[in-house]
Amino acid sequence: MEITKRILRVTVLLLALIITGTLGYHFLEGWTLFESLYMTVITITTTGYGEIREMSTYGRTLSMLLMFFGVGIFLYSVNLFVSAVFENASRRWEKMVEKMKDHYILCGYGNMGKEIARELPSENTAVIDIELNKVESARAEGFPSLHGDATDEMILEKAGVKRAKAIICCMSDAANAFAILTAKELNPSIKALAILRNPEAERKLLRVGVDVLLSPYRDTAKKVRGIIFEEPMTEFIERIMSGKKSLYLEKFVVEDERISGRTLRELDLRRKMGCTVLAIIRGGNILVPDADTKIEKGDIMYMLCREPVEFEKRMKL
Repeated sequence: MEITKRILRVTVLLLALIITGTLGYHFLEGWTLFESLYMTVITITTTGYGEIREMSTYGRTLSMLLMFFGVGIFLYSVNLFVSAVFENASRRWEKMVEKMKDHYILCGYGNMGKEIARELPSENTAVIDIELNKVESARAEGFPSLHGDATDEMILEKAGVKRAKAIICCMSDAANAFAILTAKELNPSIKALAILRNPEAERKLLRVGVDVLLSPYRDTAKKVRGIIFEEPMTEFIERIMSGKKSLYLEKFVVEDERISGRTLRELDLRRKMGCTVLAIIRGGNILVPDADTKIEKGDIMYMLCREPVEFEKRMKL
């Protein structure tokens, strides 16, 4: 609203200046109104075509006044109009974020942020970055993005942190810590992930409540080890992650009473859904199940499936 008032004021001032210059040239030099308007416009816009006719001292004095005051007003008005266009565009992106629910907030759109963004749905991911060029880059890729500091409570609220499902921080370690701390205060149930830049900051990030802390150095080192020593687990996960095989690793938390107490043989997941249970997490322990293993409430089942499965719907049938 404030910028609209400023635009209105500067528009009135600019029109008054053009009218004054036009009438000034018309009466001082005896030119036609169109010639006077043309001279006024090329003067305040610093176009520099030169005098259209011989000009008297009074006319040149008027030109100098227009140069001193008019050029400044014109440049200010151009800057104001550009700011208004940018603000309207930003507001449009903000409105898109306001409609999001159970979405992801990505803080930082550097090299790591861009790679992460490629794996997330653009229609359900809000990007925050303090650098305007990165915000524009994210918007060009279709991500609703906000320009601001992700450690700022107001910016996080604009990003819908209270409605968000997860926040992913890939900024500096200090910025990640502040952003997660603020996000957890606004939404204690939000899942917080952070990319660790310096191994020495690991304890600090864990202290502020990060749920998942990823270290590019440590994770890459483990992957290198797995590749060098040809570890089956690394090769298996790499094949699954690469997408070259039509297999999906799925997770299901048992909450339905109708499922608990039944064996895997009774559930017959392989025939009904095309899924094989690889492991069950129960009470912090990892179980390698067989057909006679009974499922208990609270079990976390990891399954290899031929296609994505909506377990919440199909396992209750």
